[in-house]
Amino acid sequence: MKDLLSTWVNQDIVFINNIRELKNIKGLSSKRLCIIKTDFKDLVRIKKVSKYYSGVKFWLAGKNISRQNIVKAKEFGFENVVEYPLKQEIIDDLIKQKPDKAAEEARIEKENAKFLAVKGLKVMIVDDNHLNTELLAETLKALNLNLSVYQKPKEAAKVVDREKFDLFLLDIMMPELSGYDLAAIIKKSKLNYNTPIIFVSAFSDTENKVKSYNLGSYGFIEKPYNIKVVKSQICSLLKAHNDREREARQQDSYLAMVTHDMKGPVQAELSAIQLLLDMYGDDLEDDKKEVLVNLLHSTKYLQNLVVNVLQKYRCNSGNGVIINKKLNSFKKLVSECCDETKYMASDRNLKIKVSYKTCIENIYFDYDELKRVINNILTNAVKYSSRDNDIIVNIMSDSENIIFSVKNFGIGINLPNPNDVFEKFTTFCESQKSVNSGLGLYISKQIIDAHGGTINFHSIPDKETTVTFTIPINIEA
Repeated sequence: MKDLLSTWVNQDIVFINNIRELKNIKGLSSKRLCIIKTDFKDLVRIKKVSKYYSGVKFWLAGKNISRQNIVKAKEFGFENVVEYPLKQEIIDDLIKQKPDKAAEEARIEKENAKFLAVKGLKVMIVDDNHLNTELLAETLKALNLNLSVYQKPKEAAKVVDREKFDLFLLDIMMPELSGYDLAAIIKKSKLNYNTPIIFVSAFSDTENKVKSYNLGSYGFIEKPYNIKVVKSQICSLLKAHNDREREARQQDSYLAMVTHDMKGPVQAELSAIQLLLDMYGDDLEDDKKEVLVNLLHSTKYLQNLVVNVLQKYRCNSGNGVIINKKLNSFKKLVSECCDETKYMASDRNLKIKVSYKTCIENIYFDYDELKRVINNILTNAVKYSSRDNDIIVNIMSDSENIIFSVKNFGIGINLPNPNDVFEKFTTFCESQKSVNSGLGLYISKQIIDAHGGTINFHSIPDKETTVTFTIPINIEA
């Protein structure tokens, strides 16, 4: 072996017979490859050394090259395991493979430019094995990501509702909470329901892969993994997702700007039509008056749409719905909303019937915002009711809440999860042959949530639909 090693004189490859010899090696950081003889029991120590000399590749050499030892080595990030004693052809091949420094520098520069696009993005790693989390964190070090590492999945689950992340890397088999269970929690969170998830697991059978993709996973990384492949895969995913998010924000900003510019002209048109009706309505012929009334209803609908879009933008900007609670008459609010909707209802020969079944009238709420909610619900009820029917409005109370519900009779909606209608841009225009932005119920939920209440949707296809919300009685602010 000594004679064989003498051929490496003046080469940038070094062989170490035992990890303890490292302290006697000078200029190791300038080498391109270090081969260490191992019995595979000292991989933790070797890994620590390899981290310190990040610019040097490390190979392992051993007498006992079993599949189990190869897998173990790869779990620690060592891609190459060779048989000891080393063979002449391996050494000759290594000497021939001396890289072109200029080409290598160009490759590194190109790679760094790609990594710059994802710098600072937040990634959560969850794995109960600290060696796995340590190895994955080390793999992603070059990407300059903002990493949050958790070995207890229940602790990670508490964070997903408080912090927004750009990617989750989840192990599957963990105590207390599996990666699948944690993924389900993430998908239900307000901040991270749309954040990509990748599972990292040694359980790479078809069943686990299919289950992970059914849960909305963007990928599946098999252990042991190739460091370069994983780094490139995660970098590409983050860059693509970040680009989509940025494009969506730009579209939202443009939509908000255009909508805001529409607000003034729509209000001016509404005021002008209302003025014409107030001044000349009694003197107009019925058909002419009907035209103005229809224009008034259409303009009010457009005004409501403009406000909904602006409210949606406020929610997306992180400001949420800002409410100003005051002591108001809930009964007066309901009456006012029903009066404003009755003309629209009369066009389809619908009657709005109100039943106020509580003695509670004055509670703390934001009058304008809650009016928006009720108008949204009543407008939908009118739009999706069959002609010549009643719309039933019920107001009740329990010990803690005012309970408001609107029931209409018509086509209804068939949904596995009815409350999906409160997601933004959820519409059923094609099936219901209607025009709808999908923002009304989304905004309504934000307003009800801001009041500390709840809102629910129940529908029976081809029969009826009921929307119910609650507002706490005794909360002033």
